[in-house]
Amino acid sequence: MFKIMLSKHAKLRMKERNIKEEDIYDASYNPVQLVYDSWNDVYIAVSMKGIAVVYALRGNVVEILTVLGKKEYNALMSKFKNGRYKVII
Repeated sequence: MFKIMLSKHAKLRMKERNIKEEDIYDASYNPVQLVYDSWNDVYIAVSMKGIAVVYALRGNVVEILTVLGKKEYNALMSKFKNGRYKVII
């Protein structure tokens, strides 16, 4: 079982974007889409609500680096069509 840790940056973005911790866990454990970012070696899990959780695997710890709302996630994905992102689910 993995331990989930929230970075200071993720907590700040959660507050700014009014995203609850339960939304983070929902996206992490039940993603409707999972994307791998090969440039940064991180994963992006997207929830049914459109909340995107950017995380890195560090041993048995899942470190949540930041969280994006639907608007921010769509803007990010539209910029990079060059193979940087690989959709897993």
